[in-house]
Amino acid sequence: MAEMNVPESGAKKGKKKARSKKMSTRVDLTAMVDLGFLLITFFMLATTFNKPKTMEVNKPAKQKEDVEEPPIKMSKTVNLLLGNNNLVYWYVSPDEINADTKLELDSVDYSATGVRKIIQRRIKEVHEMWTDTTNLFVMIKPLPGSKYKNIVDILDEMTINNVRTYAILKPNDPVDSLVCLTIGQSRK
Repeated sequence: MAEMNVPESGAKKGKKKARSKKMSTRVDLTAMVDLGFLLITFFMLATTFNKPKTMEVNKPAKQKEDVEEPPIKMSKTVNLLLGNNNLVYWYVSPDEINADTKLELDSVDYSATGVRKIIQRRIKEVHEMWTDTTNLFVMIKPLPGSKYKNIVDILDEMTINNVRTYAILKPNDPVDSLVCLTIGQSRK
């Protein structure tokens, strides 16, 4: 049983008044402890925990017949190759490739001043180049040296920048082979 004892206060010396003898105060705290445990139990059971947030991944429905879709203009796209050392190699393929074609290749990190800036710049360029309501199409191509965290970071950037059309692809394009040779990484 929990209790609280208060010491008796003695009469002061030198005074001749007779005082009544005070009894010690005893407070039973058993009910208070029970109430505390009841409150703790109630709040543990009544509290809702944060629900995990997941990203929705939409996969195309299987079609009965192979319907050939019109090709996407490469000037409406950006290719992101996820390499090792937490680097993203990006390039924009020209619509037509010939012997005089030069490919602009650059690498950035996953920060707000890195890949986010590149995506926002390409969105602006596509909107300026195409007067219709064309959206940027992002091709995400993870290389063998990339990590799962890199894919999650890129998918987060797609959500942050409100990119609606993107795909995770294997780097099978001939331009991807050239890029992999340039950066010194394997594509398989």
